[in-house]
Amino acid sequence: MAGGRDRWLGRTVCSVMVLALLALSGCRPLYLPPVPNDGLPEPHPVRLSSESGLTLGQGGRPTLVVDVIDLPSAGWLAVQWFGPKGSEVASESAWLEQDAARAEFVLPADVDLVGGEWRAVVSFGGRLLRQYLLAVP
Repeated sequence: MAGGRDRWLGRTVCSVMVLALLALSGCRPLYLPPVPNDGLPEPHPVRLSSESGLTLGQGGRPTLVVDVIDLPSAGWLAVQWFGPKGSEVASESAWLEQDAARAEFVLPADVDLVGGEWRAVVSFGGRLLRQYLLAVP
């Protein structure tokens, strides 16, 4: 009798495994068709030229010159100035047209210039473009 029970148990386990394999093979991943690219605009990021940079200008004030080489549309170019302690000390912005894509920013005179590492963070339309560093003695 024990042989019959073992045979029955073996067949039952084998049948359950076969059914499980059949059930799993019937599952297919959810298919989502690709997004059609008809009429979708290609991304056109704003790019800055390698001529852009942060230097000590006339009067010893940090001066940032920004040359934009790819400007998809007119908009605001913003600069945030950060002092050596890491806090924002000033911000400025300039409206750029597609044909005139150059701007110059000088650290405002009401900001005390102390020695250390100064940063100028440039953004266009709310998107970060680049950060410039300058060591002021």
